[in-house]
Amino acid sequence: MLNPKSEIRNPKSAFTLVEVLVVISVVILLLALLFPAFNAIRRSQKVRRTEATVEAIASGVQAYQNDYGVYPPSELPAAAGPNRGNRALVLLLNVKGGRSAPYLPSAFYDEGELRMAFFLDEWDRPFIYFDTAAMKATTAHDYDLLGNRTVQPAKGATDYCNFGRFQLWSCGPNERNDNGVGRDQGGDDIANFVTK
Repeated sequence: MLNPKSEIRNPKSAFTLVEVLVVISVVILLLALLFPAFNAIRRSQKVRRTEATVEAIASGVQAYQNDYGVYPPSELPAAAGPNRGNRALVLLLNVKGGRSAPYLPSAFYDEGELRMAFFLDEWDRPFIYFDTAAMKATTAHDYDLLGNRTVQPAKGATDYCNFGRFQLWSCGPNERNDNGVGRDQGGDDIANFVTK
């Protein structure tokens, strides 16, 4: 037999609508406070991965230079059109005959071939590449970028940056070309050189 007192519900045992709304409001407030922190962490991770990619590609370019005595030229007839320097770099770092080949870490390759038409940064924008040993005052390439799409090699106060070697940079988180100027100098590009 059932106890008649057990069938009576305690009105204080359920949540009220006000209590549920307060809890939801607190959760939304916490998420609103944490969202910028998560974005900052994601941005920082993308910057670090892009820095690592710049280093890996720069090491591959240096290995190519050790094999052939020249840096990969950014002016190739086979790489005409937008992103010319980047496409030339992909073609030349895909060479298999050099002593140091493959020139890049295995993560860049798929069955022995570079698995990309362009080297892209974490924001899906092509890296900018110039062979500074072969540049003229009129050297410029068109790139698939936000803002100014015609990119010229980065110049310092007196001459091209990294002259006689190469320039490689990502436009960074703002996806706009700062001509290789990094965070230390007021830009946000991620480069293998420092503008002075």
